[in-house]
Amino acid sequence: MSLRTFCRFSFLNLSHGSKPAFRLATGQLSSAAKKRNLTSTSAMNSNIKTMTMKDKSTEWRNVLTPWLDFFKYEPLNSAVEGFQSENGKQCLEGLLKDTLLFDDTPCVVAWDTDKDQAAGFIINQTFYKDPTPEQAKPPVPFANQNWDPECLPQIMEVEKTMQSLSQKYDVFTDLGVKKIFKTQVMCVSPKYMKHGVAQMMGEEGFKVALDAKYGYEAVVSECTSHYSYKASLKFGFRLAYECDFSECYSSYDKMTNKSTHQRARVMVYKIK
Repeated sequence: MSLRTFCRFSFLNLSHGSKPAFRLATGQLSSAAKKRNLTSTSAMNSNIKTMTMKDKSTEWRNVLTPWLDFFKYEPLNSAVEGFQSENGKQCLEGLLKDTLLFDDTPCVVAWDTDKDQAAGFIINQTFYKDPTPEQAKPPVPFANQNWDPECLPQIMEVEKTMQSLSQKYDVFTDLGVKKIFKTQVMCVSPKYMKHGVAQMMGEEGFKVALDAKYGYEAVVSECTSHYSYKASLKFGFRLAYECDFSECYSSYDKMTNKSTHQRARVMVYKIK
């Protein structure tokens, strides 16, 4: 399975339950509730620092816990039982290392300075319209790992679904660009959800994408969550393509939180 196409965990994908911090200021909460939530968010965020990884080949262990949490709780992953077996966790560990080392694109980590542990992280990757032989290496396939045979059909069904989404929209042709920044995976551990951690990491990742030294011309996000879609709009993304998951994912009925994951969307932001 390719993480290049398995990118529903995208630019501000809060599908794990994490909602952008700006939602706390809406009229949906009482004044007292707002005060409690804002205080809680402020207290949590004061301990969280975002940064880019300096050495992905050694720092992967620091983000293993939120990675495993992601494959346990993210709605599309929740339909795949094989991720939760001991063998499945070993395969996910190998997949994490391979995915981080796909290229040298800066990846973002949210670090809890009080507990000295990762609250979440983002895997970003770079893609080109006309890649050199070195840049054209194949995406990281899930099939590279030694999954239990009975789990493969479910895993490949997720891959098929996300591939179909990626193939429906050609960012290079539509935007006339040659180099894009793509956030492939965003993971937030459960105890850090709903505290603005995803928002903080998204902002840090956006800084990387906009940094002129990298020469990115566009940012692409494939969102399966209603929350990630709304958050992307706040950052100035536009909707390029959307489809119903219930029509393209055979395990849709087995998913948790289907109410927030009804449509898959490709969001784009043109830099130049």
